[in-house]
Amino acid sequence: MRIFETQIVAASLEDLRALGKLDLDLKHRAARQEGRNRFVVPGILNAEEIKKAKAAGYEVNIIDDLSEMLDARKREVSPVNRFLTARRVPDMATRSVEGYLTSDEVEEALINLSNEYPDLVEIIELPNHTWEDRVSHAVRVGSSVNSDQAAILFTGSMHAREWGGADICVSFLINLINAYKEGGILQYGGKVFSLDQVRSIIDNLNLIVFPDVNPDGKNYSQTVYPMWRKNRNPNTAVDPENPGVDLNRNFDFLWPSGIGTSTDPSSNIYKGERPFSEPEIKNLLHLFDAYPGIAYYVDIHSYSELILYSWGDDDNQTNDPDQNFGNPEYDGERGVLEDIKYREFISPTNEIIAVGLAHRMNNALAAVRGGSGYTVQESSGLYPTTATSSDYAFSRSIMDADKTKIQGWTIEFGKEFIPPFSEMRKIIKEVGAAMTELCWDVSMGL
Repeated sequence: MRIFETQIVAASLEDLRALGKLDLDLKHRAARQEGRNRFVVPGILNAEEIKKAKAAGYEVNIIDDLSEMLDARKREVSPVNRFLTARRVPDMATRSVEGYLTSDEVEEALINLSNEYPDLVEIIELPNHTWEDRVSHAVRVGSSVNSDQAAILFTGSMHAREWGGADICVSFLINLINAYKEGGILQYGGKVFSLDQVRSIIDNLNLIVFPDVNPDGKNYSQTVYPMWRKNRNPNTAVDPENPGVDLNRNFDFLWPSGIGTSTDPSSNIYKGERPFSEPEIKNLLHLFDAYPGIAYYVDIHSYSELILYSWGDDDNQTNDPDQNFGNPEYDGERGVLEDIKYREFISPTNEIIAVGLAHRMNNALAAVRGGSGYTVQESSGLYPTTATSSDYAFSRSIMDADKTKIQGWTIEFGKEFIPPFSEMRKIIKEVGAAMTELCWDVSMGL
């Protein structure tokens, strides 16, 4: 089946939102307003879906036939596990930028790091096997086991077709650990971190990195259908003809609201049968609960060149604490962005921290290649969402005062779901610099 990269044009925000009824594969976070009566959102559509959108009155522009491009991307995945024969960090550093990592390679890389540097890298076997019985791992990196130290959690590849998230996380680990052990600077293009900065990160923080949240889905994407987004839940009880749950719609943050989610298993944003129904998300929940020092969280996705901060269900406001996601008085009013009856409360302090650190990450990212970097903005954008990872993380301490307050961000890297790996190498450096900057800032108490 041929699929096409498309641009769908709507005449109003209402019409843009109504596209959701057509159940198309849209990149909601890349939606933008180009004029008073022109709203645009990218999509991945086949010929029948293009006809359906046009019949509903939308302008559809075909940007590219993705068939050949996707075949080329699949050829950039290694046919062998490179880390079976490259177990030392310098060798891993070379192999990790030769092409996209498979899920098996990600797991092997984490094990190799923990074997070579057991004093620095703790392997974490996560308790829930995936639907295809894979065992997932994360790592804790730090020179101290002091549980009172601040911790930062990074996750990648939650969506199957966003292969590069895992590559970014693995390269970040390799580069940071290598600089610390070899006693050198850490350089990403035009952005340089001194040895003292690297030591401050490793000695003063616990870094928790879960590079490949969705290994089943990524394996399917890399071997069968590159544009697959969800996990591989067979959905036996609801619709076995349409497997998979969107893992970034499965968190317990306004999950029942239906804002930016679907109850239809055929949808790319199907939220599952209940919050935390999916083993992959239970694994992430395990990390939050097992490491209560986690106070910062970054979830890495593609694409759109954005750094997003909470909230995603509606625009922010700092004046009325009663307008909050836990208040049932406002059920049904959230997510209606053109109606100002409801706005999601964020304290001025939290907003200053979230925006300030996002800009510091972006400045570091921009320094790698020069230029302006990404756009820093609130998650809600033109399409509100719920049940996402970063909003759930941010909401935990609001729902339960005994939990640590977590600042959460989503980084949407690049300009396409699976960039050519020649471009991905540059993106790895950019996002690695942003991650390192956040770690340095937190280690210094900024």
